[in-house]
Amino acid sequence: MFRRNINSKTNILELVPVRKLEHIVEEERVTVLMPRFFVSWMQKNFVPRKKDPFIKVKLDELGSITWLSCDGRTRALEIAREVAARHDLEQNETYRRVGTFLRQLYQRGFLDLRTPEQVSLGSTAPPDQS
Repeated sequence: MFRRNINSKTNILELVPVRKLEHIVEEERVTVLMPRFFVSWMQKNFVPRKKDPFIKVKLDELGSITWLSCDGRTRALEIAREVAARHDLEQNETYRRVGTFLRQLYQRGFLDLRTPEQVSLGSTAPPDQS
């Protein structure tokens, strides 16, 4: 379920991350619930009855803060600033780490990245599935 890469010249920090998957929070750590199959008939027919229909992806502390901040309204730059301030980290390093993390989540289909214009227009168009 890998998506195409976004242009390497695209500044991730200028985009707005929007979560696409559900999650649970346990002891301030996030576990993202990724369906084993995204098509309902495959989920129904290929997942054994006693097996969890989700693959659970546990995030570390910084990943959890970043994930929870992806509310569909906040730019990635603001999220990185919040992470840096909360943990007294150097800003440039935090920008790089958050940008890389969001790029990986996007490539794996965990979230969508939209421009601020798409968000301000209330764009509800489905993300590009190519």
